[in-house]
Amino acid sequence: MAGKGRKYEDLPDVSFTDFIFDDHEKRIEAYKDRPWIVDIPSNKTVTFGQVKRDATNIAIALAEIGFKKGDSLFFVTHGLANLILVEIGVWILGGVTRGCDQQETVEVYAQQIKEIGARFVVVDEDTMDLVQKTIKEFDLEVNLISIGDQDLPGTVHISKLLENRKDSQLKSVKINPAEDPMTIFNTSGSVGFPKGVLHSHRSSTAFVLTVKGLKTEETLLQFSINYGVGIFGIAFDFWRSGHTVYHINKFEKNLFFQHIMKHKPRSLLMYPFIANWFARCAWVLDPTTADLLFECLPNTHLEHIYGMSEAGFVAASFPPGKPQELMRFVKDSHVYISTGLPLPRMEIKVIDMSTSETLQRDLEEGEVCVRAPSIAKGYIAGPGYRVDSFALDNYGWFKTGDVGFLDAKGRLYIKDRVKFIYRVGLSFVSAIEIESVLLQHPDVQEAGVVAIPEPAVVNILRAFVVLKPSRTCSEADLCNFVADRMPDYKRLHGGVRFIEKLPANKGGKLDRKSLKEFALAENH
Repeated sequence: MAGKGRKYEDLPDVSFTDFIFDDHEKRIEAYKDRPWIVDIPSNKTVTFGQVKRDATNIAIALAEIGFKKGDSLFFVTHGLANLILVEIGVWILGGVTRGCDQQETVEVYAQQIKEIGARFVVVDEDTMDLVQKTIKEFDLEVNLISIGDQDLPGTVHISKLLENRKDSQLKSVKINPAEDPMTIFNTSGSVGFPKGVLHSHRSSTAFVLTVKGLKTEETLLQFSINYGVGIFGIAFDFWRSGHTVYHINKFEKNLFFQHIMKHKPRSLLMYPFIANWFARCAWVLDPTTADLLFECLPNTHLEHIYGMSEAGFVAASFPPGKPQELMRFVKDSHVYISTGLPLPRMEIKVIDMSTSETLQRDLEEGEVCVRAPSIAKGYIAGPGYRVDSFALDNYGWFKTGDVGFLDAKGRLYIKDRVKFIYRVGLSFVSAIEIESVLLQHPDVQEAGVVAIPEPAVVNILRAFVVLKPSRTCSEADLCNFVADRMPDYKRLHGGVRFIEKLPANKGGKLDRKSLKEFALAENH
């Protein structure tokens, strides 16, 4: 039994840029001078009224230096305001964009540049040296574009691209919305090395229309990677609604509250490592974290969103007020918080992980599957945008790799990743479930649980814990805390190890692969 998304407007069969600029002048007349994107702390701003003009000038300038349909642009920068103008210019020309983390290795940069055959690379003052080192070591032939404040040697600066080209004509580019590639998002790498997810103009348009189903306010302050699916969906949803995004280029704890007080946003987008600073955070939102967030931000509502690079945002909760009012479900003595109903154009079902049969709502947990027009074309596998297509079944369902269940009304509950479900004896245990129990302990700041091979029972569970400052609970205290709340096979028979910091991946999520490797090395 599948849950279906809410009502939606028709999906236009046009390029993404035709979609965002449809009836542009008339639609933005009331707010053309309002900021669309504001970079923090530089305060670099892009207003609604300048976007089409600037992006068109950039497209003309790129075409003059040799950019053509099918070419790709790779970027390694911190900002969003100027970058998004360059990206739109590329999409106007029928090109493809892909970004990467600002502190990656030269090997990763070279690999991703080669994967898409990028001839154009965008940098800023902070990333120029590392990108130049990549170009030199791997003998890459690329055109460098700089979008920071400085006109860096050997680059074409953004100011040159933005020069008024009213006397130049932009040649029309014919785009096949369903087939032509447009943008590549990197996965978070929660279960391994990040993969490039290729989206077409059509799936990108469908994603933005899906985001329309979220509850948004007039202004949003957020820190997220500028090459990910989240900021893409939020930014262009705000483009259509006339709302403002405040983008923090670099997250600094000592400045975060100053940014909030200065800009007074109506909403905050908080990813795991930021939410962890506010309260306690797991990969899946648990009741303890939700309640602690409300203690920190008492005059807010909390919207819980579930999504992925491959499909965009999939489901979202719509609480009437306090986080305590988020829909909760008790299953096997554990409390889960709902990620809500499917968003527009989204269908969700849960299948048995052994038989692939569809499960009934409110009964059994299994692997979550999604069907939607926003699902990407596949993972990048080589030059020419060659992809390894997703393993969709004959009816177009995509297996997400997440374990969850649907309640009687079709609301989704996520339990864990399939790869984070461990076999203990004859039973299966979710690492997230044990972590959420540990986070209820008043001394625990962060917790990560992994399985350690044990022939007698297949695996035993071990926890790695970061304590709050000045707290001194013992290993026995935490083992007993879990034992008092969990059946025997869900207890920490592998013990507890106290560490100063849990490893995190580029997306700010717990790096379980590194934690597992650390645990196994500890055993030898």
